[in-house]
Amino acid sequence: MRFPLFSLVCIVTLLLTAGCNNQHSNDISTAETPKKSEIKTVVPEFGTYSIQVSMAASVQPAPDGIISISAPVSGVISNIDVHIGDKITPASPLITIRSSDISDTQSSQLAAEAAFTQTKHAYEMNKELFNLGAITENDLLLSHSNFQQAEATMKGYSQKLAYFGASSNQTLALHASISGVVYEIGTHLGEHVTNDTTQPLIKIVDIHKKIVVATVYEKDISAFNVGKEVNIDLDNEQHLNIKGKVMYISDVQDSENKTTKVYIQPAIDSSELRINMFVNVISSVDIKDVFRIPNKSIIYKNGKFIVLVKEGDKFSPLNINIVSDHSTDNFSLVRGLKTNTQIALEPIALERD
Repeated sequence: MRFPLFSLVCIVTLLLTAGCNNQHSNDISTAETPKKSEIKTVVPEFGTYSIQVSMAASVQPAPDGIISISAPVSGVISNIDVHIGDKITPASPLITIRSSDISDTQSSQLAAEAAFTQTKHAYEMNKELFNLGAITENDLLLSHSNFQQAEATMKGYSQKLAYFGASSNQTLALHASISGVVYEIGTHLGEHVTNDTTQPLIKIVDIHKKIVVATVYEKDISAFNVGKEVNIDLDNEQHLNIKGKVMYISDVQDSENKTTKVYIQPAIDSSELRINMFVNVISSVDIKDVFRIPNKSIIYKNGKFIVLVKEGDKFSPLNINIVSDHSTDNFSLVRGLKTNTQIALEPIALERD
């Protein structure tokens, strides 16, 4: 009887041991297969939103504040008296040109002076002869006409030399006509120049006439309208803001960068605004009928912006159009969605899976 009892005990022990091993194996299997985390979703907000658009810009001379000076005669540049950035006043010497035209004009002036003296003397004599009855009135009038013509010719050559600013028989000095700053020098010593108004030798700007030129992307151009007031932000320690008004929007778009030039007139003549300095132009605009979604819910893939839309237990990609991504709270305004649509809050997690 002992043997069967011992055998029975052994069999029960083996069964219990096998059951414990199976339970341990199941516990290990469960621990090694974690549950997949649930993907969070968000419902885009539809409505009208006010945003601020900030564009890079530069301070440029206003068109009516630029004076271009060309060579009045043909000749060779013999001296350049100024440098770019120099402040000048009216009559300041700018450039000296050596030209044979000067000596030709001076010779013509001397001949005109001689003709004037001769016709003046003849006219004075004819007045006396007319009073004596020796000549007719027509002779006197003809003499007076010759005198006036010679006088006009002489004055014309004198004014021409004065305009040239001739300082010797073969040189003339070009002078400034306004107070301002030398903005551009388009010549060099020894260059042969001609009387061509399309090729200015030097440009002077009136520092009190400035305009701000902003480069605006196509998607942001709606924030700028002619006559609209904007802020001109100087990126310095004080972040000085100056009001400005949109004066003109270019009709030509840069086809490569999809940008348009916007011209803004500062409201005040501030010394803080210097020619060629960089600033930011800030404009606010209300955008209607758009969805507001978190930036992290947007994926850029294959050249397109997409979101993952929840449809039952699945997520499907949907192309969207970004209207504005200038919001400071990490949200973008988009079109292409439908109301009450759920989109993945962090679609990158789904992309990884």
